[in-house]
Amino acid sequence: MSNACFISLFSGAGGLDLGLEQAGWTGLYAADIDRCAVDTLIANRGFPIGNRRFLERAVVEHADVQQLTGDMILRKIGAERGDVPLLVGGPPCQSWSSAGRQRGFDDPRGQLFADFVRLAGELGVRWLMFENVRGLLTARGPDGQPGSALHLIRRRLLDAGFQTAVHLVNAADYGVPQRRVRLIVVGYRVGDEFAVPSPTHHKADCDRPAWRPLQDALDAVVPVHESEVQRPTGLLAGQMKDLAPGTGVKSMGKREATRPGGHWGYKQGAFVTDPSRPGRTVTASGQQDWLRDPQHGLRKLTARECAALQTFPATWTFCGKQADLYRLIGNAVPPKIGAVVGAALLAHCEREDHTLASTTSLVPLPEKLASAVRYTQREEFRNGASRRAAPDRRARKVA
Repeated sequence: MSNACFISLFSGAGGLDLGLEQAGWTGLYAADIDRCAVDTLIANRGFPIGNRRFLERAVVEHADVQQLTGDMILRKIGAERGDVPLLVGGPPCQSWSSAGRQRGFDDPRGQLFADFVRLAGELGVRWLMFENVRGLLTARGPDGQPGSALHLIRRRLLDAGFQTAVHLVNAADYGVPQRRVRLIVVGYRVGDEFAVPSPTHHKADCDRPAWRPLQDALDAVVPVHESEVQRPTGLLAGQMKDLAPGTGVKSMGKREATRPGGHWGYKQGAFVTDPSRPGRTVTASGQQDWLRDPQHGLRKLTARECAALQTFPATWTFCGKQADLYRLIGNAVPPKIGAVVGAALLAHCEREDHTLASTTSLVPLPEKLASAVRYTQREEFRNGASRRAAPDRRARKVA
């Protein structure tokens, strides 16, 4: 059995799996409960990656992770416990996302972490890795305190034998033409530490290459056909008519004790993107940003363009209806991120100079992340009560 193979759960459209395989790993098993995701993985099986093929050796299943056991997976791939060093996945993020209701562990999807951890132990992997929204950093656990959900997840991993490294990563810092901030958690055995590589790109002028603009993604796909074009209609069309690139329709937030006027932000699905800058985060819905296209006028970014923003190859196949495509693409890990992290982990994997040990203490969060948690805790103390009591204000105006 190769020491550079992995098992993937909550595999989605295959973004993380593809990136790992581009870095030299071999996928042996992939599973998802979403039929469109599984169809997508199967449709791309055999996709050329250098002199190899995507998921060429893998078992791909439509499966409920809660019904799987480590023994079941190992029998399917002909392996023994401990043979596969890496377990990866994207446990559902909606229960932690600021775009959702942030129910966390109260949402059944928030409980799926427990099965991910369980299977890591049953498989006997050396590392595990998962990606989630940045909201997980400050999400509330059962005690209602900001940051306690991640602490509980890390504690459960430690009880299962995995210390954790937590990284807040902006995809634009690694050559992805999209400003997408996500949390990457790497579980490892004590003495076998691994860190996500340093950024390769930078927003400002420095020794690193500049962030890649959205236009790079547009240039990577076949020109849009009129049949793909979606234009704004009704009230939204009037609101967006004169918006310049890089601006959008504003939406007021809730009043707070320290902010009587409330927060404001750009309404989702009502922003005109600036092609000279990296795109904003691709969402898992049809509410994508808009583009002032010289040929087609003001139109929504197509699913193919969103896939390019995520660094999927132009010939990657997504299965399902249009809403399914946006969902699969928006939920995916950019393959470029998978490749960057995968290459560094593979180099680490090939070094055998580690000494495993045990501990009952969690490694502290990096100070920058710990500071963000403390800030959210202070905000909860100052504004929590008024934020929950105030009616949601939906007044909107044009920027």
